[in-house]
Amino acid sequence: MGPLLLDEIRQSCHQHDLIPPKSLVLIGVSGGVDSVVLLHALMSLREELQIDLAVATFNHGLRADVGAADVRFVEDLGRQWGIEVTSGAADVLAIKAEGGLNLEEAARQARYTFLMQVAVQVGADRIAIAHNQDDQAETVLMHIIRGTGMRGLRGMLPITPLSEYHLLEGWSLTDDEDDDLDDVDPAEILLIRPLLDVSRAEIRAYADTNGLSFRQDASNADTTRFRNALRHEVIPTLEKFNPNVRQVMTRLAAVMRDEVDVIERSVESTAAWLLDWSETEPTPETEGEPGELVFIDRMAFGEQPIAVQRGIIRKVLFELSPGLRDVSFEQTEYARDLILHGKTGMHVDLPIEVRLAVGYDEVTIGYGGRPLYPPHLPYLTPGTQIPIDPEGLTMVGGHLKLISYWVIESRSKDLRFEDPLIATLAIPEGARLMLRTRQTGDRFRPFGMNGKSQKLSDTFTNFKVPSYYRDHVPLLTINDEIAWFVAPTANGPQARIAETFAVRSEEQAVLRLRWQLGE
Repeated sequence: MGPLLLDEIRQSCHQHDLIPPKSLVLIGVSGGVDSVVLLHALMSLREELQIDLAVATFNHGLRADVGAADVRFVEDLGRQWGIEVTSGAADVLAIKAEGGLNLEEAARQARYTFLMQVAVQVGADRIAIAHNQDDQAETVLMHIIRGTGMRGLRGMLPITPLSEYHLLEGWSLTDDEDDDLDDVDPAEILLIRPLLDVSRAEIRAYADTNGLSFRQDASNADTTRFRNALRHEVIPTLEKFNPNVRQVMTRLAAVMRDEVDVIERSVESTAAWLLDWSETEPTPETEGEPGELVFIDRMAFGEQPIAVQRGIIRKVLFELSPGLRDVSFEQTEYARDLILHGKTGMHVDLPIEVRLAVGYDEVTIGYGGRPLYPPHLPYLTPGTQIPIDPEGLTMVGGHLKLISYWVIESRSKDLRFEDPLIATLAIPEGARLMLRTRQTGDRFRPFGMNGKSQKLSDTFTNFKVPSYYRDHVPLLTINDEIAWFVAPTANGPQARIAETFAVRSEEQAVLRLRWQLGE
């Protein structure tokens, strides 16, 4: 049984390029039979594969003195086998409470954060963990029962960048107080599973053949836990109908990996031109931090195959939402329906802390409480009132400035400008200029209506300004009358100048104003 297991590891390493020569591999060892066998097997293959090994073991703080005893066992094993062991511990219950996570996710984030910190510390670019074929079957079945798409049917992957997992921020889980992941790219460290094609029975037989001792985790028999119930109750029942159900599940996972790979390549190539990403300016609502928004063209989105639409939504949600581990079918379909059929002006908070605003031609998606401002346009916090110096620069907030200066212009020149961020206005001497957001009762005199005014809300509707943005539109007032505003419309960013302040005489002094965004 020993040579057979080693052959399966060799084949997996070759097929998935798990461990290139000269690699330093960090092995996560809990003390259980799976991880002890993984360590022993890789030590047996060390010279053949031309690799170096290190070991990390972690106490989650969930099993009183048992966790500490497991750590001591692994440390003793390292001394016996002549391999370096780094140990660490964390209060996973505290991590769970602080992050609002379930226990399984808190433990996973703590464990993977610890493994990454040790990998950086020892210089490893591979972290080997001992998930096996039975674990894979349980994972696929668990995803089916909970509800999943094609990605969930892949189960666990043989090799995965750590960037695919959510890691803890601000936690040092080793004895090295200088551990800091800020300068480390998790994509450069790979999580590998050399035993993914090896059954639990083969692992136990290898341990018996080689006389390996290991720790027993009594909690694995607790069938009140979902995975344990699958292992001890559900799968044995399914085996009455098909004795090879575990192999069937793992074969399904292998097939779906290839299917999903094709779709994800299509999703990535589509996302490259379909998604318009933008960083918002820091605001009080974001605690001084910039946010990220994505804009999706509704018509172009609707022209994509449904599988690609779903992939686009999942990609956006995962990139926007820190801590998000999975997206349900219902959440995906709800977002897809909003993009395709949502009523213009809808502003929806999805249950995964993502906000979606429906515009005429595009939707805007952002995370949490971040405002959904369109890109490259000025905006104000509702209720803002800022006096404007007609001869200078006004800092509006963050990186937003309004520059104004007097010029002599002739009406024969085109004073409209193609740039909506620039306006030229004829204003009376000594006029009061103010920048503010809309107020109850506001009216506007659109150019071309012979001096007649209309409700500002009607102007916004006529020009198809998204409802979610209307409270943030900067309005320049002159002597309390709205003179100019810039806003997103169905035809892109548009500026509107009131007829009262249009340039009319052949030559006169006029005020030119220009929004400046950025540094």
